[in-house]
Amino acid sequence: MKNSIQIFLLTIFFAISVLAQSVQVQKATEGNDVQSYAIDARPFLEETEKEVTEYLKKNPNYFEEQKLQKTTAWNFTVGTTKEWHARDSGENQWYKVASTCRAVGINCYIFVEDAIWGTHANQVAVDGIKNAFDSSTPANGSKGIFQIDTETFGSPPDIDADAKIVILILDIQDGYTGSGGYIAGYFHSVNEVPGDNSNMAEMYYLDANPSDLLTESGLNNVMGTTAHEFQHMIHFNYHNGSPDKPSQSTFMDEACSEVASVVCGYGIRRQTLFNSDYNQYLEEWRDGDDVLKDYTRASRYMTYMYDQFGTDFLGKFVQSTSTSISAVNDALSKLSTSTALRFNESIENWFMANVLNDKTINPTWGYTTPGIGTINPLDHSNPNFSSSTIKVANLGADYISFSRGKNLTINFNDFGSGILKFKALKYKADNSIDIEDISAGTEHTFSDFGTTYNKITFAVLNTNASFKRNYKYTSTGDVSGGLELAYDIGKPSGVLPLANNDTVSVVFDGVPGGTLDSIRIALRQAGSIHGGIYEFTGSSRPTPLGKALVPNLTVTSNIAVRPPWDDVAKSYPVPFPNWITVDLTSNNIDVSKPFVAAFVVEGSYVAPNYAQRIMISEQPDDAENRHSYSYFTPSGDGERDWYFITASAGNIYAYLIRAYVNLGATDVEKQSDVIPSEFSLQQNYPNPFNPTTDIQYAIPSESYVSIVVFDVLGKEVATIVNERQSAGSYKADFNASNLPSGIYLYRINAGNFSETKKMMLIK
Repeated sequence: MKNSIQIFLLTIFFAISVLAQSVQVQKATEGNDVQSYAIDARPFLEETEKEVTEYLKKNPNYFEEQKLQKTTAWNFTVGTTKEWHARDSGENQWYKVASTCRAVGINCYIFVEDAIWGTHANQVAVDGIKNAFDSSTPANGSKGIFQIDTETFGSPPDIDADAKIVILILDIQDGYTGSGGYIAGYFHSVNEVPGDNSNMAEMYYLDANPSDLLTESGLNNVMGTTAHEFQHMIHFNYHNGSPDKPSQSTFMDEACSEVASVVCGYGIRRQTLFNSDYNQYLEEWRDGDDVLKDYTRASRYMTYMYDQFGTDFLGKFVQSTSTSISAVNDALSKLSTSTALRFNESIENWFMANVLNDKTINPTWGYTTPGIGTINPLDHSNPNFSSSTIKVANLGADYISFSRGKNLTINFNDFGSGILKFKALKYKADNSIDIEDISAGTEHTFSDFGTTYNKITFAVLNTNASFKRNYKYTSTGDVSGGLELAYDIGKPSGVLPLANNDTVSVVFDGVPGGTLDSIRIALRQAGSIHGGIYEFTGSSRPTPLGKALVPNLTVTSNIAVRPPWDDVAKSYPVPFPNWITVDLTSNNIDVSKPFVAAFVVEGSYVAPNYAQRIMISEQPDDAENRHSYSYFTPSGDGERDWYFITASAGNIYAYLIRAYVNLGATDVEKQSDVIPSEFSLQQNYPNPFNPTTDIQYAIPSESYVSIVVFDVLGKEVATIVNERQSAGSYKADFNASNLPSGIYLYRINAGNFSETKKMMLIK
């Protein structure tokens, strides 16, 4: 009883309805969930790299002249001391690093910053890096990174008359303070041309803090960085910005460095960031945390090209005098094993490999490199849906799935562009897949959906390199017998560090004629949580919780082992083993209107006695996904209130709570077999909205129905419904894309019934 009272009190503390706000919250740290991550060094280097480009424009024959003026090699020996110029990205300035040569290999000199010797680097680490660079990698026990990278991509530059590469291990000054992002390593072209801060040497930098050279796993990560940075050096030799060697696009250069780690056997970058961020321009390169997603996309793309065409493609791509897409076509045209494929065909195949990753269906629709999963399509548990306009990025793709219902009919509208391609991937119970091309502007019916095929995923592909393209879709189907309401991707990413007596909730759409069958919750461990099922008030503030439908609800897990976080895979077990289902059929709850499942946070999430928590997933932020709300006090100057929580730019956290609804009829839009007992007009949902919202209403007998929208001055701005309708429950869609932000009124007139409600448009 205590817990239900706590939730109920939240519903009466406030009197003023305001727009829901978002706050950003980091996931809770648990076990070995690493809170430090490598970030992009490029923004800190670009300014000085521009100086290099300008120098080469003014001195186009510099490299040829340098060859004629070669001096003697460095001939460093172990124990040699030297100060090297390095870049402090935190302070945006150069400084000198006092260092000592700790190893001389066949292909390298390894210097270590004196200040970190014995604390962040030792001889074991240095010898390990020398061995990896010179002699042995996971990919080939008799070939080092130097040999594999040069055989794969080409030759490094040589302006210092010494074939050996200088590797400087140091604590890279990047503003790192114990958590968050840090620079794991970098190659800087400023060292290739004369200048006050140039070392005039082929060299790159490896971080030792927080990069951990004193553990096996940390050293392995540094080896991958070594392969990555050495590729940048090689790439510069062929694309240095001089007139005859134009600079490569950032995306393609980084993609080659990412695949260098793969070719050397150090594995592909973690792919979970790409799996929900696939609708992006292929070569987009962003700032901030989003750049980590760009790295993931880059590694995935070039690894695909490597898996399909081998190192032959990688070498010809880097050494091409063209750049970007032109370089892809140039390399494909020169492969030792001839292929008719060019960029446009290969990018389409890549889109399909990302959703299928199965070479048995088509050899071009999969990977051979391990550790690459499939993307997470937007999944519709209800086959009756009408989307708003969706943009597909140039050289991007979108994916949508239907996983419940029967007899699916769908119509795609590409607004006459003729550019987008649509494919239907039809999954059988034995996981075999049938694929068919479909066209826009035509109604496609899959009568075997729900029988032969239990899921259909639609791939929407844009192979145009210059323009985004729009599409929308409308789908219908039979959902009789049950409906899953889910607004999460189903893959737990952690828990939020909410405090005792905070509240978490998920708002579910109403299903006319439906009754609540059950709810299903992903819990972190053994133990219980307490909460209830409530009517939705129509807004997340002052509270989403209305009348209690099930006021005392306890959900308990008896799982024996706490599902572990895998630090290597960066994921929890799939499928997650701790989903708990609560049967609510005996409560006979009518869910024709939107409703809420809410639970109180009890105890602290602190080791070793973690209190129970509901798992979260991280996914793109859009109107369809934004259903999870939390009542808590955010850090800083935030006030205790209801918020939806952002994970990073463009992403939100969703609580893994799902609802299951029993239906008595087959059409969600109009339940003609369920005759309402009275006229009614429901609050629009979502509210506030942008730019579309749904208005549900009911008429107990055949009537002429009019629903009109007015602005606050009483001016009519839209007519939504204006026709005679038979008895039933209905949903009308309102699109306000042509209206400014503000408060609007909508009024229904049906028979002798008239009612007006308020809604808010926020753009």
